[in-house]
Amino acid sequence: MAERFFCFACGRDHRTGTAIARDHKRYSIEGGHESGGIFSDLREFYLQTKGIEAAFRILGFDDVRVHPPRFGRGWPSRAAMEQAYRDRARRHHPDAGGDPREFRKVQWAIEVLRRYRPPDA
Repeated sequence: MAERFFCFACGRDHRTGTAIARDHKRYSIEGGHESGGIFSDLREFYLQTKGIEAAFRILGFDDVRVHPPRFGRGWPSRAAMEQAYRDRARRHHPDAGGDPREFRKVQWAIEVLRRYRPPDA
């Protein structure tokens, strides 16, 4: 099976070596592109917009729409986010027979939501 990575810019898995994978590699969970300069600014922008949307989808909050993502209303409660994380982490944990790639997505999603959730939301 070809190497794959999750792209939070479009919310899909990509096979490495394809044209879209080359364009989207800088938006993968692992980073995968030069750091610094415009690329770090682009990465931060995508995290605060597309990344938050993708994190909500990964944790099962498909109906949540927060706009603008960083400051908007409508965020799930901290308890709901943590419960969704724990449920999915248990299901996808490699020690419990889960897929390591899916587990990394779940870890990434909760890290993004913890980082960007407004303190008063």
